[in-house]
Amino acid sequence: MTFTSLLSAYIGRTVEVVVVGALFEGTLTSVETTLIQVQESPTIYGGTPITVTIPASSIDLVRILA
Repeated sequence: MTFTSLLSAYIGRTVEVVVVGALFEGTLTSVETTLIQVQESPTIYGGTPITVTIPASSIDLVRILA
């Protein structure tokens, strides 16, 4: 079982993803063999959610929150 295949079981769940120098928190929306996508909540009320694409090789830690 690969790291990304394990993560694919958590699509739709809230996650924290840590990479060097950054922390992303949001809903895991997509998992591919080389990257994942996390949709972060808008920082301002009524704003548009932001989808962040993160290379799997850059991930240091993933925490499943909900």
